[in-house]
Amino acid sequence: MTLALGPRFAAPAADAFVFDPDRAVEGRRDFVPRYGDDGWSLLALTQNPSQTDDVIRWRWFPEVFREPFRYASWTLINYPMPDRDVALRGAAMRSKLSVGRITRTVSDWSMFAQWLDERGIKQLSLVTAGDLSDYSHHLDKVRGLARNTATSHLIALSRLHYYGRLYLPGTDRLVTPPWVTEGMDDYLPAASPLGENVTEPIAPATMGPLLVWALRFVEEYADDILAAFGEHRRLVEIAEGLKGPFKKGSGRRLVTYLEQLEAAGRPVPALVRDTKISTPGVFLAGLTGTPAVRVHQVMNYPRWKAYKVQNPGRCLLDTPVTAKLGGKPWHGPFDFHDVPGVLKHLVTACFIVLGYLTGMRTGEILALENGCCPDPQGPPEAARRHLIYARQFKVARDDDGNHQSAGVVREAPWVAVPQVVTAVRVLEQLGRHGLLFAIEVHEPLQPERRSGRSLAIATMSNRIESFIEWVNTHALDRGRQAEAIPGDPHGRVGTGRFRRTLAWHIARRPGGLVALAVQYGHMRTLISEGYGSRSRGGIHDLLDFETARNVAEHLSEVHEAIQDGEGISGPAARRLINAAAQEHHRFGGLITSVRQARDLLADPTLNVFENKEAFLFCNYDRAKALCHPGRNAKSEAPSLDRCKVNCANIARTDAHAHQLREAADDLGRQAVSGLVPEPLADRLRERAQVLNELADQHDHDRVLAAAEADL
Repeated sequence: MTLALGPRFAAPAADAFVFDPDRAVEGRRDFVPRYGDDGWSLLALTQNPSQTDDVIRWRWFPEVFREPFRYASWTLINYPMPDRDVALRGAAMRSKLSVGRITRTVSDWSMFAQWLDERGIKQLSLVTAGDLSDYSHHLDKVRGLARNTATSHLIALSRLHYYGRLYLPGTDRLVTPPWVTEGMDDYLPAASPLGENVTEPIAPATMGPLLVWALRFVEEYADDILAAFGEHRRLVEIAEGLKGPFKKGSGRRLVTYLEQLEAAGRPVPALVRDTKISTPGVFLAGLTGTPAVRVHQVMNYPRWKAYKVQNPGRCLLDTPVTAKLGGKPWHGPFDFHDVPGVLKHLVTACFIVLGYLTGMRTGEILALENGCCPDPQGPPEAARRHLIYARQFKVARDDDGNHQSAGVVREAPWVAVPQVVTAVRVLEQLGRHGLLFAIEVHEPLQPERRSGRSLAIATMSNRIESFIEWVNTHALDRGRQAEAIPGDPHGRVGTGRFRRTLAWHIARRPGGLVALAVQYGHMRTLISEGYGSRSRGGIHDLLDFETARNVAEHLSEVHEAIQDGEGISGPAARRLINAAAQEHHRFGGLITSVRQARDLLADPTLNVFENKEAFLFCNYDRAKALCHPGRNAKSEAPSLDRCKVNCANIARTDAHAHQLREAADDLGRQAVSGLVPEPLADRLRERAQVLNELADQHDHDRVLAAAEADL
């Protein structure tokens, strides 16, 4: 089927395809909707494996507008916007939209149609520019939409206007929206005070334990889980192979097995759910080589039925549990029916490790394929790093600037730290080929229309919540409540917050990772270097933003302390005082855009970083820094995990001196507690003395900060 080059304002027949089936992705031709269907799925048009299967529902529209917008949507799917309109309207317009954006546009149209119906306007050609202005006000004041969301709605109406001029009948043509000629700014809500970054990072108290447990699954528990899953799969395959007519005497092996259990007084495997006890047909079929149908027949014999009720037991696998938690096995023997659930948690843990320790977008992770992280080539003595070759979707455009649903391979691969490589290898063992998160592997009972795709983003988000719930229950059962994962104050962890959280921790934590700074301190260097050259489509802007916001907050706090008469000491004391004053006058402690972030970071006098582990501020000057012995290297940030007490970039506040004394007192209490060996107690006392000496030096050298600020 080939659609006509130009519609003549006549809707297709109800049984006509919504779009040419030849455009459908291979294997999805049968999913192409018909024009008269109550809902249109556009899944057959996209090659993005994680694209949501959203369906356009015509019940969204008031009846009077249903057919006009059905036809408008058909033209949106099948015809490009004229080049002249694309050229005139700038980057916000594309000649063709992605599947997700088409669905979003039609959804925006439905809200507009409902608003028109409520106002008594029953025809698009009767809408005035004043009505459109009122609608923009409605989006802001009544609906309370964020600026970006409101922008999406206005662009959708602009597109309806452009399509109407060429493709729609006169009664369905929308007047030129006022924002097309006057600009959008006056028709949008005020910009958010948080600028471009409204996604909240995951709280450190949540992210730390979450990452610890995810790494435990990936690095320690994976072998046990994979072995149990292998045995589970073996038993299932045996049971599947026994389906069909069975021969006489096929239940003999099961009876022999049951007689052995009875003689030894051992329980019979059973499924116990609340008060209901049932027969585990697949498990016993795989275990004894008896067809499942025959298993149920034998287990219904009065003798074995009574024995099952009196002695029900679990369906335990004989695979070993080798990993430890607190010196004890981390898990008891695996139950056949629990293995799929534990395997889901392992896959979720792999996603968490990939999401947090790479900074990839969710869609990029779900589109990873087996073989995406090959072992590096070269001699063993050479410095070798694993790289991940991934596809990106957000900026994937063809030569005409239109979205490419299959994505494009990133020009620069992601740097993979060892923990990420381990997660990839675990997923590769499960799938062997295709997508790492393939739906056929991880949700084999999903509908056929999901075939060839990855787990859905919503599914993975739900799995993360299930993972947290399982961990907290497990920690409680093991008497390790202190290791539970607390809830995040901003709600669900989701899938899209890991990227922002990574940037937050790299910018604000010595070593770069909360709760793992010592064990995995090298990640900060690797990740930062990897992202440093990935400003396009990477995480570089987020790193800039979080670093600048961190600097601005610290300098603002120092400025307030200076005004309150707090003292400053150290070789860089005057530089810190001047930097705090400059930041206050230029930014006021608030960074709201990437441009502001870059302006702040470009000023060497404002490169001030707090090291809470060493109780100091680093007023970073590369020429004076002792954390980089080779100071000719191109290092634009300090290594806060290598601060030296004699560095010329150090400055301390009265608050730091107070923290030094508190830390010294705490070490002193530990030394005299009698709970530590004497050699360790001696080292604690020595460290406490050093901290007290640093605090005394601050008191001796501190300058009158308020007086210095007035110079």
